[in-house]
Amino acid sequence: MLKISNNSQHTDVETFEIDDGKGPIAGLRAKDAMLQRKALFRSIILLLSASVLTITLGALLTRLDGATRYAPKLQFFDLIPHHGNWTVSDPVPTSTRTPGTRAFMRDPSEYVLSPPDWSRIRIRPKVKEYNWTISDVNANPDGVMRPMILVNGQFPGPLIECNEGDTVKITIHNGAVNATAFHWHGLFHNGSNWMDGTTGVTQCPIPPGESFTYEIKTDGQYGTYWYHSHFSTQYIDGLFGPLVIHSPKEPGRDRYETDQIVMLHDYYHDFSRNKLYEYLAPDAENAEPIPDGALINGRNRQDCSKIDKKYICDSTDSRLAEINLMRGVAHRLRFINVGAFAEFEMGIDGHTMEVVEADGTPLVPNSYHRLNINVAQRYSAIIHANSTEASEFWLRARMINHCFSDPDAVVEPEVRAIVQYTQGKSKEGSSMPTATAETKRVLPTTTPWDREIAVVCQDLDGKLEPIDTIVAPEPDQLFYLRSNFQIGNYSLSRGFFNSSSWKRNLTSPALNRVTIPRNKILGDIDTDDVMKNLFNVDKGMVLKVDGVKVVDLLIDNYDDGNHPMHLHGHKFWIMAQGNGYFNASDYSTVPREGRLLRDTVTIGKFYHDRIISHL
Repeated sequence: MLKISNNSQHTDVETFEIDDGKGPIAGLRAKDAMLQRKALFRSIILLLSASVLTITLGALLTRLDGATRYAPKLQFFDLIPHHGNWTVSDPVPTSTRTPGTRAFMRDPSEYVLSPPDWSRIRIRPKVKEYNWTISDVNANPDGVMRPMILVNGQFPGPLIECNEGDTVKITIHNGAVNATAFHWHGLFHNGSNWMDGTTGVTQCPIPPGESFTYEIKTDGQYGTYWYHSHFSTQYIDGLFGPLVIHSPKEPGRDRYETDQIVMLHDYYHDFSRNKLYEYLAPDAENAEPIPDGALINGRNRQDCSKIDKKYICDSTDSRLAEINLMRGVAHRLRFINVGAFAEFEMGIDGHTMEVVEADGTPLVPNSYHRLNINVAQRYSAIIHANSTEASEFWLRARMINHCFSDPDAVVEPEVRAIVQYTQGKSKEGSSMPTATAETKRVLPTTTPWDREIAVVCQDLDGKLEPIDTIVAPEPDQLFYLRSNFQIGNYSLSRGFFNSSSWKRNLTSPALNRVTIPRNKILGDIDTDDVMKNLFNVDKGMVLKVDGVKVVDLLIDNYDDGNHPMHLHGHKFWIMAQGNGYFNASDYSTVPREGRLLRDTVTIGKFYHDRIISHL
């Protein structure tokens, strides 16, 4: 029997000892994590396979025959390679910054991808290694000072760039005061699903002062992805970044000269933990935290005269993002919404955007003046730098505040970046302007496209056509899910599917409790036995899938807000969407050809969505 004793009086971190009869084991855990796991932050993505709904996946077909890698002192079951290599390192001291110090801002040229020398991609796969230290930092990306959590002391996080088939190793040294974990959004993790980074499902969080190595396979996929902390609401505080996989299979790779990352995200001037407390307060139903502003590639400049006096604001050294495009050629911009809550409508003055990718799926090119992108979604667009109207243009990204509980609460819903034409061939792409340069420069005077702005949060899925016309297979099973938020005894608002909400176990992840033999294929295991060890089947919602099956998920969103929904480890076909309740008589009439395959879909308020996944 395990005995746990609390030995700490620290306000943020508590120490504990676990006595399993073989001697005490010391450890750390963040006190606020106990509250943070009590309810879902409504603005964070509802996770179909992790934080809200867990599906027994028969199609992983993963042989569990690797070497066991976990911290032996934690006495995990000797069953699966649950963790990467844990090492104990000296605690990394936290750093502080003062207003005017810009060393924490990552050089935007790091988000310009390597030149597409496709002949090199055909060489043997490589192992790419990254070494990251997580630390607590005070910083002011838009001028307002706030606590942040950063990778290697810089914001946003570093680019991970590799080729299909490469193995990526990322060693995380946690020098912050709270635990952490990282999810690699959109990656399949075939044969290594314990590297998914979902706390309470596939791993324990990484304790402060310790390290963990993720080893990620990139076989069978390419395109635009991203990574973020998957511990509570941490990624809102700065733990995110882009991830791009190149491949010679990718169509249209010779149609553009340069390739760059453009990250859009809403932004809060308070630490996310404080926003979570506000959201979980009594009588806070439907009061999702409204963003204080937005950033592009981590940059914006606030008007300090409009900022609440409780904040320290000095935007003297804050800069707008700049995107350099060589005149006369085409460029690929990879847009990623790395925010927490807001859907964006974005466009570039005087330019159409030829959309060629959605969540790693190549698309038949289609041009738009404006593009909607919800949380965690990615789009690639080709921009032709051939305008004769000007040399500098505004890139405008506007949060669709009509979808907020209080549309007027955000002071400035639009964030801008400067798109600048350059002469001659340049590999620098985005640039980091100096304070003197921006104060003297003439800002763009271009105007936005003349048409109505978006007042509805919804995807372009019905207008997007995949290049590969794969016919969605006939389903073997149908699951009907009702998504909403419920308040029990007027206390905490929880996310629900049907009558079930998810409460994760941070110290005993679900995957680690699967008591199955090694060298077994998951699809051959009796799922009844697996579920008994993983879940309280009588009280929790578990969708049982026997073997490799094609499953239809029919989701009705009963909530008054739209929700981006993401399925870990899979892409799915979006079969149909519509307002109101789903009409069962329409089920068999939905066409199966030309359906879009992606990993994150927006389900609008009082809306239904039918997706199909090959499990």
